[in-house]
Amino acid sequence: MSSDTIEVRFHPAGVTAKAAAGINLSEAAHLAEVTISTLCGGKGMCGKCQVLVRSGAVSEVTAAEKKLLTEAQLSSGVRLACQTRALGDVEVEVTEQQQVVVRKDLSEAMFREFELSPRVKRLELSLAPPALEDQRSDLLRLWEGADLQHCDCRALLSVLQKLPAVLRDGQFQVVVTMMDDLLVEVETLAEAKAALGAAVDIGTTTIVAYLMNLTTGELEATSSTLNPQTVHGADIISRIEYGRDEPGGLATLQAEVVGAINSLISSALADIGASIEQLYEITVVGNTAMHHLLLGLDPQYIAQAPYIPVASQPLTLYASDLGINTHAGGQVFALPIVAGFVGADSVGVMTAADICKRGPTLALDIGTNGEVMVWSGERLLCASTAAGPAFEGAKISQGMYAAPGAISKVDLADGDLHIGTIDDEPARGICGSALFDITAMLLVTGALGVSGRLAESDAGLPASIAARMSGEGNGRKVLLADAEQAHNGQSVYLTQRDIREIQLAKGAVRAGVEILLEEAGISVDDLEGVLLAGAFGNHIRPESAVRMGILPEVPVEKIKGVGNAAGVGGVMALCSEQERALACELAAVAEHIELASSANFQNKFMEAMLFA
Repeated sequence: MSSDTIEVRFHPAGVTAKAAAGINLSEAAHLAEVTISTLCGGKGMCGKCQVLVRSGAVSEVTAAEKKLLTEAQLSSGVRLACQTRALGDVEVEVTEQQQVVVRKDLSEAMFREFELSPRVKRLELSLAPPALEDQRSDLLRLWEGADLQHCDCRALLSVLQKLPAVLRDGQFQVVVTMMDDLLVEVETLAEAKAALGAAVDIGTTTIVAYLMNLTTGELEATSSTLNPQTVHGADIISRIEYGRDEPGGLATLQAEVVGAINSLISSALADIGASIEQLYEITVVGNTAMHHLLLGLDPQYIAQAPYIPVASQPLTLYASDLGINTHAGGQVFALPIVAGFVGADSVGVMTAADICKRGPTLALDIGTNGEVMVWSGERLLCASTAAGPAFEGAKISQGMYAAPGAISKVDLADGDLHIGTIDDEPARGICGSALFDITAMLLVTGALGVSGRLAESDAGLPASIAARMSGEGNGRKVLLADAEQAHNGQSVYLTQRDIREIQLAKGAVRAGVEILLEEAGISVDDLEGVLLAGAFGNHIRPESAVRMGILPEVPVEKIKGVGNAAGVGGVMALCSEQERALACELAAVAEHIELASSANFQNKFMEAMLFA
């Protein structure tokens, strides 16, 4: 180790990063594969990357740290990882490191009926052995036994190399695996293993892989993780800027997502005792930026008018070209993009819902980006709204990802607020699903006005609610968890500034809904159903969503949480050629409405900012 190479050791993980002196702690954590929340992309704006420097030489406290940390915190050694550079060997404790809870499990209830017909085909063959009067080649014997036209078919060289031995070891009783016209595997009947595929949902915040048995259509395993690109920012624009401005930035972003996918697949295969050679195909959904970053495509032009992607068509690529580990002949199918930021994830949602077979329907995929889809009965309209990362916990003063200790729901009972946390652990912060409840409850009690201002006085408020209010003006806040309920005695509040962030996100989504309904020529009363997709899909209370105004006034019985419908669409495209064709058809017929160019958007947005 050279004299100016230092070690940064992270606790409680007990892992060490070796790097040049001067590296900041968030970069060192990334090298050591330690999760530290850097929602602002390391700009020193969010204050989420707090760590405790146990020992060692570090840089001086910055202006950003003085603004975001208290004197007591600084004196005890608490620093912001993105602002602190290691000048020598350093011991760091990641005090808030948590495993993100990725709420994207699939259940049978999320799937409608569809035909199991994967692109990966398995054929059991019983072949006549060769003889002097039958001197066909081994490959020709295989083609004709499978009733294939040999002149139209191809084979992997690795399969041809082992074909003679496999045929004879299996006494010409074999199983062949085809992908379209390509022979990708041949196994003896006795030793044939299940053919597997994976559907991968690349979210801005989380990535999840669903491992599927392509013969039975059964879900074999699910594996999920925080998207490692979050170290560059919680929102997609931060990542696009990183890829554009940092030397090698685009390659870094691609390597991060590919590495995460490989890790997820490895974990899922290990769960069922399967090998990588059983994995033949992967389908991928994600917003346009995530799609481009996976493929290593330059995404900068989707972030500036006129918002043009490199490719919107469905793409089939060899997994090895992307660095994704699969069977030697494994391929990746990326579902198509509609336009702009309406990506393959929205296509997955529409496919899962078979939206054009329904009555008039509104579908929302609420996350870092808010995708809005409206089927009028005649036209399919889509738009992407710049909701920002507030619903993922970013820009909320004590916001956090869904993790143990996150306040995930709030009830109003006996005139007071009652919180629920993930895993019933002491409260650490607030995750997105709770923001809908909190806002709705404050509106009901009168603690929050239509304009978005917290009540300045206690007059007219229930006594228990009034006791939770403190501060003045922009410093006004509501206590959600007191020191006894909270982790390390650090009370959790929702502030006036937090409510402004909720208003901005809510206003953008609701404005998109209003413009698409207007463009489709239908009213709220015409809607037969409202589908809530995404990580929040099954966790948002319909009544809270309506009361706080992100949804229009519709009967709650019409609102249905459909969970990770984007992932469901990816699974269906993996397991059924008919559903894959449907996804491509929906992407082609969907009309993209660019909200930024809509003359009504600003007016609708300002109206939707109100909690009316």
